[in-house]
Amino acid sequence: KSTGVEVDFKLVGGGEFSIYTTCIETIYGITFMVLAPDGKIVKSLMDRIENQQEVKAYIAEAAKKSEIDRTDATKTKTGCPLKGVYAINPVNGKEVPVFIGDFVLASYGTGAVMAVPSHDQRDFEYAQVHNIPMVQVIDGGDVTEHAFEKQSYLGKGCKLVNSEEFTGLTVEEAKEAITCKLEKQGVAR
Repeated sequence: KSTGVEVDFKLVGGGEFSIYTTCIETIYGITFMVLAPDGKIVKSLMDRIENQQEVKAYIAEAAKKSEIDRTDATKTKTGCPLKGVYAINPVNGKEVPVFIGDFVLASYGTGAVMAVPSHDQRDFEYAQVHNIPMVQVIDGGDVTEHAFEKQSYLGKGCKLVNSEEFTGLTVEEAKEAITCKLEKQGVAR
């Protein structure tokens, strides 16, 4: 059982989707979002995607793989951008690109993930493959070679950086404060 927060992300031009995270303290570090290639969200966006042929080809390739193969942490992080599609981070209004990746499953959770490459190794590897920027939001770790993940920072008094009004709070304080902010906005549960 995990404890976390479900957060709604609006899309530029209309629409929205939700993600579930156990690391809400890293929300300011989102530099992209990843959707399940076989999910309803991608189907609903298809008419807005500028690189439809590339996306359809990737969806067809992903469909040939088993869920076990798709979620294998040791494999190369494949995917492609949904060109022209951007999600809006509800904490700061920043627009971030949306990708599809076969490691996200339509049948698990919401079929969408927030990607914080500085603090999640899978996202770090995906960002490296796709040349996506990274923003460190938890101090105390070096994120040049690998992600500084929660098992390394939780309970160690690490503080937030690059997180607007939450900068300087401990991870534990920030989890509660950011969740409260999003609940007051009506975009989190």
